[in-house]
Amino acid sequence: MTDPLSLLREYHVNKKEIIEGDGQIIFGEFSWPKNAKTNYITWKPGKDKTVKEYYTLECLLFILKNEALVHPVYARKAYAENMPVVRRPDRKDLLAYLNGEIADCPSIDKSALLEIPMQVKRSDDYNELESLAKKPRFDDIHLQKAKETEIAAMLDTPKKSSVSVYNIRSLSETISAEKIASIKAKHLAMKRTKIKTNNNLEQEINIMAILNLDVDITKDGSTHLDKS
Repeated sequence: MTDPLSLLREYHVNKKEIIEGDGQIIFGEFSWPKNAKTNYITWKPGKDKTVKEYYTLECLLFILKNEALVHPVYARKAYAENMPVVRRPDRKDLLAYLNGEIADCPSIDKSALLEIPMQVKRSDDYNELESLAKKPRFDDIHLQKAKETEIAAMLDTPKKSSVSVYNIRSLSETISAEKIASIKAKHLAMKRTKIKTNNNLEQEINIMAILNLDVDITKDGSTHLDKS
């Protein structure tokens, strides 16, 4: 079972937020009245230990807030604010436990009956703020989108040395029928002028002729595309 003393220690050691308001002391989703009794036994003089008294939650929280004060100054401040005072014999061990310096203390009564905490229902505004805090920052999203846009632009932009498949057209779309007939005639004329005495020379002439033909086609195709 969750108890207020253990939660006070946990929240204080881990520097978690402890909320006070409307007579309640809240640890996350658990809430107790500020005057709820803990299971830390109050020191009493004499030998009669049969009747146990316990420090309240607000009393222990108050001494944590003022632990830097020497005990007499702390006690006067507590009296002035109508706050129960931690007895001097309890101060050292109590603060050592609440500060996480010791794991247990003889004054902690593990058999004490404790008040059951109330469940705290967070407001819609609080949940909205919490969900916003968990979302990525706007700057991070903006930078990520900028990087994605830059990469997409690099992939979509064709290189100057490459040919886009969408720009390729058939000869019949880019060159007139008369020009195609002229190219065929040039090709037949080149066949008749082949040099048959030297195979290597013949191959070189054929390659040059084909290159010249490609140049002509490119020029004619560009001119036709510009006009269209």
